[in-house]
Amino acid sequence: MIYDRLQPAVILVKATAAINIAANLLGAALSFVFFCVLEPRLNSSLCLDLGFADRAAVFIAVFAFAMSIVGPINLRLIMPLYRQVKRSVGTIPADGYNSSDLEELRRVAGKLLRLPVKLAGTTLAGWCIAAITVSVVPHVAPELFPWPHHSSHKISAWLLLVGAPTTTIWVYFAEDRWLKLKITELLPIEALLSVPSSYRFGTLFKLLGVFLLIGILPGVVISHVTLHNIHEIQAGRQSVDSFLNAVPAMIGFLLATFTVVAIGLSIVVAKGLSFPLRHLESAMGAVGSGDLDVLVPVVSNDEIGEVGQGFNRMVQDQKALESIKDTFGRYLSREVVAEILKSPGGTELTGEMREITILVADLRGFTGIAETLEPAKVLQLINRFLQKMTDIIMKHRGTIDEFTGDGILVFFGAPRVLPDHSLRAVVCALEMQSAMRELNIENLRLGFPELQMGIGINSGELIVGNIGSEKRKKYGAVGSAINIAFRIEAETRGAEILVSPSVQDELESLLVSDNSREVSLKGLERSITLFQVSGMIDPLDDSKKATVNGERTNIAI
Repeated sequence: MIYDRLQPAVILVKATAAINIAANLLGAALSFVFFCVLEPRLNSSLCLDLGFADRAAVFIAVFAFAMSIVGPINLRLIMPLYRQVKRSVGTIPADGYNSSDLEELRRVAGKLLRLPVKLAGTTLAGWCIAAITVSVVPHVAPELFPWPHHSSHKISAWLLLVGAPTTTIWVYFAEDRWLKLKITELLPIEALLSVPSSYRFGTLFKLLGVFLLIGILPGVVISHVTLHNIHEIQAGRQSVDSFLNAVPAMIGFLLATFTVVAIGLSIVVAKGLSFPLRHLESAMGAVGSGDLDVLVPVVSNDEIGEVGQGFNRMVQDQKALESIKDTFGRYLSREVVAEILKSPGGTELTGEMREITILVADLRGFTGIAETLEPAKVLQLINRFLQKMTDIIMKHRGTIDEFTGDGILVFFGAPRVLPDHSLRAVVCALEMQSAMRELNIENLRLGFPELQMGIGINSGELIVGNIGSEKRKKYGAVGSAINIAFRIEAETRGAEILVSPSVQDELESLLVSDNSREVSLKGLERSITLFQVSGMIDPLDDSKKATVNGERTNIAI
């Protein structure tokens, strides 16, 4: 099971109780201090016959009434989500997720990230209910209201215009920050690769709300308190002495309160914005160092979330490209790989029928040669041969399917479609035989024996695509045409190039064939005629031949 130590109940309880309830109680306490302790000092008439304990009781009763309405609403929001989180997260094994599991976890992530907005909304509703209650109590039970009638409007305005937005915004950002941190611990990264399906609030909108709260509201409230009390003095309802004694304390209280709120909210918002950006910066550095397994969790439906989703998509696309490069990079030229990757659909790696040409090359008598040499010498000899042949094959855009010991299996026409695949295969074979002369001269100089290579070429329809399992696969082909190519190569004598009738028929006007012979191949009911190719006629000049011993064996096509 994943994250047994981190129960969904703990996350939800902390997000709702520790943040939501605490923030509302703190807001109510600050409102109480202002109106029950500081405000009465300005004018004793603000306090009727009821004392401090009575005023506290009224305040507590008002907020308890508001919470009695909002509390059940919060429970209806939390409990279904709690059960879904417990069911979805608590039953998925840590060693594997299928697509339906991940889709379920993505939905859970979206619902969790919508929770701060919903709880902020219930917080706002609770403060509005408290403000309405304060306005109604003087009319319903004036004997229980410990302030003059006109003061109820002042308290209601404070609760509605100061307490409500301050507490609501604080609850939203604090819970949003907490849940985003815990979601990355609770859910696997695979479920957090794209923007979650939650309410969208742009970064500009969030910053604007914070600026209005910490930049404008404090100045408006302090100015209003000061100007209101000056007006009360001018109207004769307040003495100058009480103003001088009480207003500095009130202003100091407001400044301290708004300063603490501003600092705390600024820290929460700054961390909420900087954390994903730092994570993204770190991930970009890892990708720059070649690590394509790094991904960033996307836990916000805003511009930062979009950037994170784009980064994850870029890394996954790059990883897919690297996979293609890994599949083909050892068997194709750089130019062919680059062309495949830049094409609109890349290369189709699923199975498909394709007309291609198969070239099979093998060293004659190499087993006997290997028995006379030390193992290190054998590897050095075979690697020199394979390196030389590989360069030529890639030059002619062939695909090396595999090295068969001292042999090579090559495709022309897959994965990249080549209309002239037969022509390329024959020209490649001629150049390979020509290169063997140069290789043998160098081998003799180094003390190695002389090598001879036979080449068989056949064309036909094959099924091409990725072959293997999820853990190990390669690009290959399946079909009888491959078996025939191997058997044609087995019929070669010395440094021969033998082609099948299908190749001969397609290139008859271009091939220089010294002789032919009829053979019976295993798996074929009838014998076939194989043609020995010694060169090709230059398509641009019929008077010139590209022979094995000539200079034009490297015809560029």
